[in-house]
Amino acid sequence: MKVWSITRKTLLELWREPMLWALVLIFPLVFIGLYDMAFNQANEGFGMYLRVLIVNEDTGATMADGARWQAGEALIEALREVEFEGQPVFGVTIVTDRRAAEITLEEQKASLLLSIPPDFSQSLLDVSLGVEGASPPVVSLVGDPASSNYAFAQSFLDDLIRQFARQAAGWKETVTWTFDFLPGTGTMSDFDFGVPGLIVFGIMFVVITTAMTMVRENVNRTLQRLRLTRARASDLLVGVTLAQMVVALVQIPLAFGAALLFGFQNNGSLLLAMTVGLLLSLASVGMGLIAACFARNDGEAANLGGVVMVVMALMSGAIYPMPDAPIATIAGQTIQVYDILPPTHASEAMRRVLVFGEGAGAIAYELTAMVVLSVLFLVMGVLLYQRLQMQKV
Repeated sequence: MKVWSITRKTLLELWREPMLWALVLIFPLVFIGLYDMAFNQANEGFGMYLRVLIVNEDTGATMADGARWQAGEALIEALREVEFEGQPVFGVTIVTDRRAAEITLEEQKASLLLSIPPDFSQSLLDVSLGVEGASPPVVSLVGDPASSNYAFAQSFLDDLIRQFARQAAGWKETVTWTFDFLPGTGTMSDFDFGVPGLIVFGIMFVVITTAMTMVRENVNRTLQRLRLTRARASDLLVGVTLAQMVVALVQIPLAFGAALLFGFQNNGSLLLAMTVGLLLSLASVGMGLIAACFARNDGEAANLGGVVMVVMALMSGAIYPMPDAPIATIAGQTIQVYDILPPTHASEAMRRVLVFGEGAGAIAYELTAMVVLSVLFLVMGVLLYQRLQMQKV
């Protein structure tokens, strides 16, 4: 009963401070909305989000029967008809101003620019007729080679254009190319891939709320009054931990629901994702207790907790991938230096569950690592708080 009373008190105090619970519950939703604007809405309506700009300068060619043949237009139509799972792969936009098209590329509003030369039709016709000295036409692809959209679009277009040219020239294909994707990918956007990391980042706000809560208990002399009751210090720590886990339990479905409203394609179990989130919240409570040991007021607690939260989230790969930094190999499992951080395993597990639809068996390593690290961080936080703060009372 004492523990539940402290849990209820902590939740009520959080609820009575709109700025604090707004930070914990609403900020992750806002972050997901901003991420959607950056990586999802800009690609809306273009199938697999590959927008291709085309400058068609092809002048056409005259066939033997006197008919005009526009191979450039035929290529454009062929690209528009390419589909995957019933959805267009390319969003084709015809442009006439090359400089304006290049500006669009610089602003990252398109994947690449395809330039069809004036002699496109004539070159194909000459090759098909066996005209001496005839050579295949040269088309140019313009874009940022560092862009994932450019690389993805180029990999598709290279083969499609070659196949179109061979067929137009009358050459028979000896190999048929097909494209397949791993489960959960193919139609996945950068937004879908980033949502699990954003959920992990949101859960990490528990570090700040825990640090602020424990500093307030100290400043308000709650620990001293606790000595006059039958409650123990452990009751306070357990009660605060349960309260922060309840916050995480509410936060995860809210963030998940917001992601679905913005078009997130879920392929896994929300219940399993919530289990991962609760384990991470335990570790976050431990980090918050550690931060509270070195703070004297709310401001310092928020600052220290924020630093811990951001560093942990960024170094874990939750927001963007980190380079390989292996330190050992155990039972065939490569251990990275980042594996000492609970969010590393949480973001990987969350991504594999929600994006790739994997079950508990597939993320057994991540779950085991999270249990061990969460208990370790929580125990470290409790022992350090008891030593540095409670013994002063």
